[in-house]
Amino acid sequence: MKIQKYHYWLLFFFVIFGFTFSMIIWTIKSAVNTPVYEDKSFFSTYHDVDDNFNKIMFSTSKIKEKYDVKITINDKTIGLETKDAFLGQRSLEKMSKNQEMLLLGENSIVIDIINKTTNSTVSDANISFQITRAIDDMHDINLNDFKFENNAYISKANIDVLGNWNIFGKVIVGEDTGYLYIKTSTKK
Repeated sequence: MKIQKYHYWLLFFFVIFGFTFSMIIWTIKSAVNTPVYEDKSFFSTYHDVDDNFNKIMFSTSKIKEKYDVKITINDKTIGLETKDAFLGQRSLEKMSKNQEMLLLGENSIVIDIINKTTNSTVSDANISFQITRAIDDMHDINLNDFKFENNAYISKANIDVLGNWNIFGKVIVGEDTGYLYIKTSTKK
């Protein structure tokens, strides 16, 4: 029995079909096995942030009116900032002043909160910080243990990987809540 020309076309069709089908199966298997990291910006899911973004910004501006919050990270002082949330990673180098705030190793975070009407230091604030990498959550550093010493809240964070980092913060004084969102990197 002699092989006809259409047998070659039929074999070619089955090879192409089998390759395409195996690539579809491989793509689905790869997508299922890829880890998914949930974004916890502003200490909420992105759904909550999307629904309540205006409330978050209003709450932050309200606490800024009542209190002077100064956050010092390794001798670089900022306030309750959220501007970096609007910037992409590429535009940060040109537009953000928060680059290279973190050091490889131990980092010092000092927070001063002063009541603008009484000009006194606030000693009963509840402060939460998270330092996280933008690409995964394996290196997340949660700081909830700020000590009140010398009229300031003090904590330490140990950074063990070079690269880009996000710093989220929440400062609660009484009924008022202020948020911090910084995109930064480690010094090389």
